[in-house]
Amino acid sequence: MPSVNSKDNYRTKLKFALKGSLLIFLILSIATITKGMADMFGFFKKYDVHLCPEVKGQIFNQGKPLAGEKIIRYLSYVDYKDRFDHTFTDEEGRFSLPEVNIRSKLPGNFLVEHNTLQIIYIEQNKKKYTLWNSSLEGYEPKAAYARKLSSLNCDLTSPDVSFEFANDQNPQRPHYAGSICRWDKDFKIY
Repeated sequence: MPSVNSKDNYRTKLKFALKGSLLIFLILSIATITKGMADMFGFFKKYDVHLCPEVKGQIFNQGKPLAGEKIIRYLSYVDYKDRFDHTFTDEEGRFSLPEVNIRSKLPGNFLVEHNTLQIIYIEQNKKKYTLWNSSLEGYEPKAAYARKLSSLNCDLTSPDVSFEFANDQNPQRPHYAGSICRWDKDFKIY
């Protein structure tokens, strides 16, 4: 006849083994579910994020081209990283800046509202002239922004105005910007 101590010892070992197995099962289940949810919601996936299309323009002062002037672009996405780049105007006042795209995990986070602040300006005689100031919604390229930014034709004597321009995806909800530049079409000052 087995002793009471050996039965208790057996039960203790069995309880310990069952609790250990259950604990391992729970840890593996939680890890699998968490990884699955992260994959499902894209928390660890990196996405292409469009911050600004290619920029082209020409700068004048009282109708005369400004040569050798520094054009500065500032971009700020929801990742709180300030991005600056610049270029210089040629003899005819023309300039260009390349398209800017980054890789980010933020589009996988459904709690984030995706906006990129775009500011392009020139400083002359300690004064800033805004060539472009707008907030790009989303993280994919927008044709309306590409059209505007491909033709930043400005004269420093023009007043800075706020205006709206067409939203190709939602015509009832126009885009907004501020600038000293002017366009012949799709340019409504408010």
